[in-house]
Amino acid sequence: MPNAPPDRPRRPIRTQGPGTRVERLRQRVERFLHHPKTELVLIVLILVAVGAVLAEEASRGRPSQWLFSLLSDLTAGLFAVELSLRFWIAPRKRDFFARYWIDILAVVPLFRPLRLLRVLMLLRLFRAGSLLQRRTRLLRGMLGRTMSEIAVLSTASAAMVLAGAVLLHAVQGSMAYDAGGLDPASLEATAWFALYTLVGGEPIGGVPISPAGRWVTFGLMLGGLTVFGVFIGAVSATMTAALSQRGNLDMHYMGDLSEHILVCGWNTAGATMLRELVGGGPPGRAIVIVCEEEEEPPELATLRAQHDRLYFLRADYTRVEVLETLSVKRASGVIILSDKHGNRGYPDRDARTVLTALTIERMAPGIFVCAELINSQHEDLLRMAGVEAVVIRDWYAGALMGSIGRSRGVSAVISDLLTPSAGNALHSVELPRRLVGKSVLVVQHELKQDHEAVLVSLDRPGEASRVNPPSDELLCAGDRLVVIAHAAVKL
Repeated sequence: MPNAPPDRPRRPIRTQGPGTRVERLRQRVERFLHHPKTELVLIVLILVAVGAVLAEEASRGRPSQWLFSLLSDLTAGLFAVELSLRFWIAPRKRDFFARYWIDILAVVPLFRPLRLLRVLMLLRLFRAGSLLQRRTRLLRGMLGRTMSEIAVLSTASAAMVLAGAVLLHAVQGSMAYDAGGLDPASLEATAWFALYTLVGGEPIGGVPISPAGRWVTFGLMLGGLTVFGVFIGAVSATMTAALSQRGNLDMHYMGDLSEHILVCGWNTAGATMLRELVGGGPPGRAIVIVCEEEEEPPELATLRAQHDRLYFLRADYTRVEVLETLSVKRASGVIILSDKHGNRGYPDRDARTVLTALTIERMAPGIFVCAELINSQHEDLLRMAGVEAVVIRDWYAGALMGSIGRSRGVSAVISDLLTPSAGNALHSVELPRRLVGKSVLVVQHELKQDHEAVLVSLDRPGEASRVNPPSDELLCAGDRLVVIAHAAVKL
C-alpha cells in the first residue's frame, strides 16, 4: 500500500468567476431558507398573517380595519419574496410548482381584485403545519409518529374552521340560527358554527339559507368526515408499523436536494462518521443516508437533535434510478461505506463499493467521492476512474498504530485533529485572489497571526498534494490549502 496516492491528472478547481459567485449565492440562500431559525420565523409570520385576516374581517367597517389590512398585505409581500427565492434556487421548476402550489394560491390575496379572496391566506396554515411536522420528527418512536400525524390533522381542521367562519361572515345573511347570545353576524358566532359543524358532521345551531351558506356548510361536513377518517387511519397505520417494526421512509422532497452529502451504505463506522459530519459541516446542508437496512440506524434519532436535515432512505444505492432520485449530480460529495447489510463477505462488499463509485463517476464526473475499501487491490481501479479519496480500513489502522508505537504523543494529536467538534481539526480552504503570488512563508505567517491556524499541505490542480511545502513556494490561482485550526478559516 503506497503512502500517498499516485500522481494522476486532477480535475480543475474552478476559480472565482461570475458563474461561481451566482452558485455560491444560491447555496447561501438555500441554507438560509432551510435554517431552523428561518423556519421558526416563517411559522410566526404565517400565524400573524392568519390573525390579520381574521382581525380584518372582524373589524369590518371600523377605523382599525385599514391597519389589519396593511399587516395582511405586508405579510403577503414577505411570502411572495420567500416563494420567489425558493423558485430561484429550485433545481427543477416543475417540482417547485408541484410542491408549493398551495402557497402560491395563498399569496394571491396580495393582488386580490375581490375582498373575498383574502380567505386564501388561510392556506398558508398548511405550510406552517408542514414545518411543525418536520420539527416533530425529532421525537422518534410510536408517540413521535402519532404526534406528527396529529399536527397535520389539527392544522387541516383549524384551516377548515377558520376558512368556513370567514366565508360565512363575508356572505352576510347566509345563515339563520340562534347564536346563543352572540351577534349572529359576528365572526365569533360563525366560527363556533363552523367548529360544531366540522365536529358533528351536520349543521349544529343553525340552518344555511343561501346557496353560498349551503355550500360552505356542506364543505365543513365533508371535511369533518375526512379529517376524522384520516385520523383513525393514521393511528391504525402507526400501530401496524410499530407492531411489524418496519423502518420509516424518512426522505422528503428528494427532487429539491442540492449541495447535499450523500452517504451510501452503512457499517459500524457510520455513526462516528456522521457525528463528525454533523459537528464540522455547514448547519444548513442536508445529509442523506441510503442503504438496504430494514430499520433506520438508531444513531440518527440522536443526531437529528443537532442536525434536523438528516434523512434516511431504504433503497439499493447501486441502481442508477435511485442515484438519480437522490439528485447525485447536484450533491456536494458522496461517501461510500463498505456496506455490511446481508452479512456479505469482504469481496462482495468491496465489489459493491467499486460498482457504486464507477456508476457515480459516470453520472457526475465532477463530484467529490470518498470510497471505503477493505482490500487494497481495487484502489488503482477507483483512482483511474477519478475517485478522489480511497480509504483502506486495514492499512490506515495499521499505519496509525505503527506511528503511535514509533512516536509517543502522536495518538493525542491524531485524536484531536480527527474530531472537528472539539479542539483543532483539518480544514480545506480555497486560496483568495489577494494571496495569489505570495510565498508559503507569508501565508503561513498570516494564518498563524490572524487565524491561529497552521498550514499543513498545498493542493494544486494537476499535481499531487504536497505536505509541508517549501517556504519559498509561490502560490497560484486555484490552489487549496489544508490547515489546522479550531474552526473553518475564511481568508
